[in-house]
Amino acid sequence: MAGRIRLIQFVLLAMLGLVSARAFEFQVIHPGLIIEKANKRFDHAVELSPHRGTIFDRSGQPLAVSLDVKSIAANPRIMENRSSAARQLSKALGLNRRTLEKRLAGKKYFVWVKRQVTPDEVKAVKALKIKGIGFYDEAKRFYPESESLANLIGFVGLDSKGLEGIELYYDGILRGKERKIGVHRDGMGRIIYARGLQPENVNDGSTLWLTIDRRIQYIAFQELKRTVSDNKAQSGFVIITNPSTGEILALASYPSFDPNRGSYRHLEGHTNMAVTHAFEPGSVIKPLWVAWGLEKKAFNMSQSVFCENGSYTFHRVTIHDHEKYGWLPVSDIIKYSSNIGIAKLMDPIRSSDMYTCLQAFGMLEPTGIDFPGEPAGITRSPGSWTSVDKATIAFGQGLAVTGIQLVTAFNAMINGGMVMKPHLVSRISDAKNGAVEEINPTIMRKVLSREASDKIVAVMKTVTVKGGTGESAAMPSFQIFGKTGTAQKIDQLTGSYADGDYISSFIGGVIDATGKTRLTMLVCINEPRPFYYASIVACPLFKEIVSQCATIMDLNPNITIATRGGSG
Repeated sequence: MAGRIRLIQFVLLAMLGLVSARAFEFQVIHPGLIIEKANKRFDHAVELSPHRGTIFDRSGQPLAVSLDVKSIAANPRIMENRSSAARQLSKALGLNRRTLEKRLAGKKYFVWVKRQVTPDEVKAVKALKIKGIGFYDEAKRFYPESESLANLIGFVGLDSKGLEGIELYYDGILRGKERKIGVHRDGMGRIIYARGLQPENVNDGSTLWLTIDRRIQYIAFQELKRTVSDNKAQSGFVIITNPSTGEILALASYPSFDPNRGSYRHLEGHTNMAVTHAFEPGSVIKPLWVAWGLEKKAFNMSQSVFCENGSYTFHRVTIHDHEKYGWLPVSDIIKYSSNIGIAKLMDPIRSSDMYTCLQAFGMLEPTGIDFPGEPAGITRSPGSWTSVDKATIAFGQGLAVTGIQLVTAFNAMINGGMVMKPHLVSRISDAKNGAVEEINPTIMRKVLSREASDKIVAVMKTVTVKGGTGESAAMPSFQIFGKTGTAQKIDQLTGSYADGDYISSFIGGVIDATGKTRLTMLVCINEPRPFYYASIVACPLFKEIVSQCATIMDLNPNITIATRGGSG
């Protein structure tokens, strides 16, 4: 018995020593540790939507702003009649009564009734004087330019997290610090009360300054929308850039949506097709091969090709031109957009060299533009190309690229050979307008000499003169150059080219009186009806946008260019 008593005494003393050592640690060595652990157990935070940074266009006009709005919450435990409260609240807020009854029937001390409500809804709920209802400040995103910039800027969810576009890509920068309501729990973990928003948690996100000009974007979008409607097309997009810097001045895509209204779940037009959709480019790619061939001295401008009077059977496949052409010099192959001419011109070139050309101009990989969802270009390995594959790829079939990849390659062709990284943001500043980062033009690589670049621009000038496929893009005040494209689409079910489904496109540049190319533009219209030729659909759109943007961009008219007519 005495031995057992001593054993019990030893165990009790050991336990007492252990408790004393632990108490000494908490009270002397780490006095804040026990308080921190208690807070974690008994304190909690309800997260509010943060106050995101503003997005401006290049001239300082707001494109996305965060406005303070009220959100309504309830403490069901202190409500006198939950069923009656649910009935009154559902009527005032346009909510489903049964869903709200279930929410209020739980044992929680804090539930959201409706977030980001209107001032009229706040007034209506306050008038009900329901016990247990509270109002909290949250931030709601507002987009002043509505649908013209919707699928570029994107949108956010109720929690203010970016879900599409610029809002998604730069979410970590725009989002800022989370805002929280401090709440206290009892020993059972139940919320007792909310302390309100803590001042140290009110930190706005950083501000973005875009390269986009909202006026040019608006013009591009409205004219695109009109063209799609007038031609009974499915969709379309417009990209306008500064070819020397890679800055995007407009990135319009239609259909679009109104980001200030309704649920986003079932709306069309969320993605910006100029960046996210790959398509077969068609004839707009032909100048790329000529520029590369001139640079590599694979052929020269004095060379001519016999175009078989419009029909050429090549390895049991017949290639057609839209007109019957005989001998054409290299420049006229581009001017008249001869499929036979470009196929025969590229026939001696090795598949691997053509593939290298596509790689050099950035047609087979994402450009790295600061926008989500950009895919790589698509084509098979050159080792599997047949002679027919080479021919079709020469006139833009058998490979798929995005609009932004196409315009980036075009800019490299005409700016002296520099592949410029396209970008949408020029500057990032903090909430107090302090500079954080300047985004400067980035040269990815050099692919052409100035000589070859100047030659291909001269070739593309012939496209918009009388008889060229882009004649309808010509203007009396400016020198226009570029290339038309009317690419047949693939039927996704059969895998063959669909009869009557085309993408009508024009890519070109504007030379003003200073002799500089200040603006390049790609316009694409998807499945126009009944007419689909670029001269009828895409070129007039290009011309109209340039005409309206000339004053905004301070383009000096080139009065030496004579007026040219014709329907193209």
